[in-house]
Amino acid sequence: MYSLSWLILFLPMAGFLGLAWFGRYIPRSVGGWFACATVGGAFVVTLLQLVQLYAENPADRLNHVLTLYPWIVSEGFSLNVSILVDPLSVFMLLVVTGVGFLIHVYSIGYMHDDPEYLRFFSYMNLFIFAMSLLVLAADFFFLIVGWALVGLASYLLIGFWTDKKSAVLAARKAFVMNVIGDVGMVIAAFMIFEHFGTLNYVEVFKAAPTTFSSNDDGILLITFLLLVGAFAKSAQIPLHTWLPDAMEGPTPVSALIHAATMVTAGVYLIARCNALYMMAPFTMYLIAAVGLLTALFAGSIAMVQYDIKRVIAYSTMSQIGFMFLAVGVGVFSVAMFHLMTHAFFKALLFLGAGSVIHGMAGEQDIRKMGGLRFVMPVTFITFLIAALALSGFPLTAGFFSKEEIIMNAYHAEFGNFVYWGLAVIAVGMTGFYTFRMFFYTFMGNTRSPELRPHESPRVMTAPLMVLAGLSLAGGFLGPWTHDFLSPVFGGAVPVHHEDAMLEIIAVSAALGGIVVAVAIYMTGKGQLAFVKQMLAPLYELLFNKYFFDEIYDFLIVKPVKGIGQFMEERAEKGGIDFSVDEIGRQVREVSRGISMWQSGKVRMYALNMVAGMVTILLFVIFL
Repeated sequence: MYSLSWLILFLPMAGFLGLAWFGRYIPRSVGGWFACATVGGAFVVTLLQLVQLYAENPADRLNHVLTLYPWIVSEGFSLNVSILVDPLSVFMLLVVTGVGFLIHVYSIGYMHDDPEYLRFFSYMNLFIFAMSLLVLAADFFFLIVGWALVGLASYLLIGFWTDKKSAVLAARKAFVMNVIGDVGMVIAAFMIFEHFGTLNYVEVFKAAPTTFSSNDDGILLITFLLLVGAFAKSAQIPLHTWLPDAMEGPTPVSALIHAATMVTAGVYLIARCNALYMMAPFTMYLIAAVGLLTALFAGSIAMVQYDIKRVIAYSTMSQIGFMFLAVGVGVFSVAMFHLMTHAFFKALLFLGAGSVIHGMAGEQDIRKMGGLRFVMPVTFITFLIAALALSGFPLTAGFFSKEEIIMNAYHAEFGNFVYWGLAVIAVGMTGFYTFRMFFYTFMGNTRSPELRPHESPRVMTAPLMVLAGLSLAGGFLGPWTHDFLSPVFGGAVPVHHEDAMLEIIAVSAALGGIVVAVAIYMTGKGQLAFVKQMLAPLYELLFNKYFFDEIYDFLIVKPVKGIGQFMEERAEKGGIDFSVDEIGRQVREVSRGISMWQSGKVRMYALNMVAGMVTILLFVIFL
């Protein structure tokens, strides 16, 4: 049955190629459902692989490498077209294909009137294929291939509306920032091959303990370079600036990038390479520190944004930061558990935001919304469930996974009290900015009476209801997640730490953030202007995203442009172009001087011959 795993790659690729090549001959409705069917089929195949894994003993679930054919065979090196089927890849694919399928179905309604409807679905299928290849890769080479294809697919989808300049610029920015990470990945792969003589996961991870000792320079450099790729793909500081701008693409693209595919790739990479990272404690501390910093950084920015999609985008950065904190303190399955629950409620948030935007004729500014709970009841209820889950409200999916991260931030091998305290602050921020957005959007009275908001069609609300159910019940899958993934992470299941005081403080922080949002935006709006005025410098700093884009523009973009202009004027025009033109001019002048001898007069030619002979004779006689 494992041989069916290839269908997880072939089905979305068939959808991409079929729509790209024959889309003009396919009716729009058929093409959309065909794209959905390919991803749904991949999800069904993934479920079959899950059943097959459960039919085996836990110890036998690892290292099922399926080879399609040997691609490169030479002395000292071989590379096969292979995939790896194990609990981690199957778990990740359940999220990618399952949530991806719901987003595809939702897109049928959201993109219904777009003239490039089938082109959109072909790109979406390409995205699912690329992420599936990244997850199923059995070696670092095809990991990098999938990694790069995910970047390409995101570029195509973020810039899908090619007539929208901001979307094109955002796509370019995302591509460039991710290429920085790709370079780190490639260099890491070369170092891995230099030390291990192979790129195969199984062989590398098996040989690592005998090749390196803890915190060796080699293992630190390899893990750091891999981490550069993870930071770029998962939008962690300082390679984060592309993610908020990526909101220029269609909303289903934002949901797919944030919930099921691109930004989760960095967490998956570190989890996959856990054998290497556990040998590099210094890198682990760096991962946890950057994850916490990103969680606080993004959460603080989200508290003052007014674009509904950007608020959710910054919340993604923050939640991915929590996942990096989890892997950084060594509880990899806890990170994957939060990755799963986050996929449920973050997809629900984005698709709910898309439903609002669809009903509000494209409006994304939450200051122009309000009162939507009456006209969009399904969107209202499902969005509320997602907001509660994101905030970590008790018994929602987000509560269980986030609570495990916070407790392990203190009790885990690499944890400490500082990590725990900063994580609690980030939780409080999450509750505040989430319900600030919720109150602005759904509560009060409408602030744009000229618009006629309406509930979305059933094809859009049905995925919302499914995701709402998962956002409520997904937290109870924690024990199953830890047990299922334990063979990949050394067989140990994370300990559930019972620490009532720490748990009460963490829950109180989440609820406190919600209460503050209620106090300000539901009962104390009259004091909002006063608060903004009192905190004007801080508000300006947060609203402008700590001026990261401006700093990068000043330190990198402008100097590079200046150097480019200088090189164009001095080196290219004044050097290369001048040299080529001057050579041509000199050849032309010499040719013009020689041409006087080509007069066409025979007597002149004879005279020249005689003069030449006399010159040679005199030369011979006297020299």
